[in-house]
Amino acid sequence: MEPISSKIVERTWKKIGKMSPLEIPKMAYRMREEQPIILAYLLVAGHDILNQDERELLLYLGVVVWQIMSQGSRPLAKVTEDVLNEVVRTNLEMIESLESKSEAGFTDAMKEMLGSYPQPEVLKYVVEALVEEHEEGCLIRDENKGMMMLYLKTVIDCFDRQ
Repeated sequence: MEPISSKIVERTWKKIGKMSPLEIPKMAYRMREEQPIILAYLLVAGHDILNQDERELLLYLGVVVWQIMSQGSRPLAKVTEDVLNEVVRTNLEMIESLESKSEAGFTDAMKEMLGSYPQPEVLKYVVEALVEEHEEGCLIRDENKGMMMLYLKTVIDCFDRQ
């Protein structure tokens, strides 16, 4: 898949941000029809670790990522369980290889990965959305942001394989 432009990322993000609360269930229903495996993954990912606010943010960002990736040069195919499992396995192997690196080696490996990532603008959106200040009373813990990023990277990777 061709890289998604920053214009598409920004336009889609703003469009979804302006939606009324009544439109969100319709979007979730569409996602259930078009990408049931990804929706199920987002609903169960980190379920035993993430709190309610974190799960809601993960689902919201996952829906935005789906919409962004849907704006690509060709229609998204339905992600299968096999594709999801392969991407999860690849990302876990990447994390395991990073764990054995020194701090400098880890930083270099992350820069290399980000520099060659096939969807840099979409990943940049995810990172920015996770590090931005959230509404008062919304508990997004710093220690879970990395895990949430990995879950969302998995979603991006699944769509990018299409």
